[in-house]
Amino acid sequence: MSRLSVLGYAGLIPFIALPLLYLQPFYLSAAEIPELYSLYSALILGFMAGVFWPVLHTNSSAKTGRLAIAAVSFPVLSFIAFFTASEYFLPAQACLFILLRLAEYRLGINRQYSISYRALRNQLTLIVSASHLLLYWLIQNPAFAGG
Repeated sequence: MSRLSVLGYAGLIPFIALPLLYLQPFYLSAAEIPELYSLYSALILGFMAGVFWPVLHTNSSAKTGRLAIAAVSFPVLSFIAFFTASEYFLPAQACLFILLRLAEYRLGINRQYSISYRALRNQLTLIVSASHLLLYWLIQNPAFAGG
């Protein structure tokens, strides 16, 4: 397994651990876990949207404007969702992760990735999106979870 894969999977730890902690909060309260999760999620989405920046510097076509808008749109939309629709932030964020991956396809960035990295990105996006929906479901069903 490559270092890149190891780092990618390691980045999933909070996305997996925090929903599990929500089931039985012992170090953090049930109220703190979604806040910490949301902060980490927004941070990672911004980091992942950063893949557009190197492409901007190597691309002099008309596509550059779309790439620039895409690069800043994802973190900005995440920020707006957090403050204006915090109750729906988790499903909105799951959608943003999926839309980011789709944008990589649509804007041609995906073709610059190796086949193994494409597979890794697909796996990570699927797990991260499912994790968001799971935590959202747990929050909406407090009788099931420890929250």
